[in-house]
Amino acid sequence: MAPIDMSSAFADNSGDWPPPGCPPLAWPVLHRPADRHAWYLAVIGAYAELWDGHVTQPRIAAVDEASVAALEHRLGCALPGALREYHLHIGALSLSERLCSVDADGGCEPIQPLLEAYPGIADITDDPAELESAEHMVAFSECLGQGNYFCFHRETGAVHYFDHDEGPMLTRFFPSPEPYLDALMMLCLGEVHQCEEAARELLAERWGRALVTKWLY
Repeated sequence: MAPIDMSSAFADNSGDWPPPGCPPLAWPVLHRPADRHAWYLAVIGAYAELWDGHVTQPRIAAVDEASVAALEHRLGCALPGALREYHLHIGALSLSERLCSVDADGGCEPIQPLLEAYPGIADITDDPAELESAEHMVAFSECLGQGNYFCFHRETGAVHYFDHDEGPMLTRFFPSPEPYLDALMMLCLGEVHQCEEAARELLAERWGRALVTKWLY
């Protein structure tokens, strides 16, 4: 599907579903950070309607600068820009995957070093290069029901997928958390529109079928 302009992304839908304001199942054109945040909010709003009344219904839960700074102090590194802005302005965690929490006492799994999120790494690999790479990873999203994580590299901010079942243990997916968050919104839209396979096809067109297969199948 071709990208769409943001002016059409928020048009009301007729009928009972999708809910009014739900973006279409297509990649929008995002010229500014404000456009991206508006798209995220519209997607999350529709996804919240889908899960209305359920314990996992997402909610906007932005955190303050002090909480982010405290996390960065604990980690010994800064959050990549897009992830930092997401938590400062949106903060919804319970989506098609569960994002980790800025607040270690927030009731959700916290953003933390991968070696703390999955302390058994030494039991699944003895490859010195893999173990060294794992030391640089910070887990920020948990793949629901899989025990796998998306992580960012402390120095580069690149996003890697940690797979404890099948090799390779760490696979580089995205140059930063921003495209991961975009992809996560597309997965949410696939659920809302009841077209999950179409959403996966859109991901495959943009990022390649091999990565989508590694992630979602």
